[in-house]
Amino acid sequence: MSKRRATSSAESKKKRTKVEKEDQTDSTEVTSFVEKVARELRKNADRKRSQSMKKYMRDQFEFFGISSPLRKSVCKEFLQQKLNSDDTRKFVVLLWAKPEREFQQFAIDYLEKNMDTTPEFQANMQCMEDLITTKSWWDTVDALASKMVGGLVRQHRELGKAIMEEWICHENMWLRRTALLHQLSYKEETDEEMLFRFCSLRADEGEFFIRKGNRLGSQTICSDF
Repeated sequence: MSKRRATSSAESKKKRTKVEKEDQTDSTEVTSFVEKVARELRKNADRKRSQSMKKYMRDQFEFFGISSPLRKSVCKEFLQQKLNSDDTRKFVVLLWAKPEREFQQFAIDYLEKNMDTTPEFQANMQCMEDLITTKSWWDTVDALASKMVGGLVRQHRELGKAIMEEWICHENMWLRRTALLHQLSYKEETDEEMLFRFCSLRADEGEFFIRKGNRLGSQTICSDF
């Protein structure tokens, strides 16, 4: 092997090692952040309240039994901890994997406060799709639809609308509901033609959550008149 090739190989290996170390550092930071959130939530758990919350959600999820105001209060400082875009996605995915619903609720709080919707549209939208289709229920889906997906589509109109056109006919019911609800916060910016067409496409669907989403969408149209 020539001296130049040997030098090039050594430099390449050095760069790979540096990247691997950076990735490991980022991963450790994200994992540590998740553990901090977990400790705070566990500290404020209310077993008696958790049973009623679990029953309200049809026994689909575990709960710590923490009310929304209390969760926002005890986790307020965590919203100030900034992560880069990639680590933000890793962070919320790790929270989503936790059994208690408060982890997913805090993940949405964190996204609403910290996710930058300007860059990395495809990666962010893929993350939203993964969250919407995992541990799906109206509480998380509706928040992701109106706050996060809506923000992404507003920021990237052409790309975002193309994805919504796919989702309104998607086999996954929660993605169809998201397409119906993503404009809920748009007000005067609402694309009424798209919303009316989406509601019409799903008008005959028997699924309860789609019919409910259709009614919400229709109310958005009516409120503009």
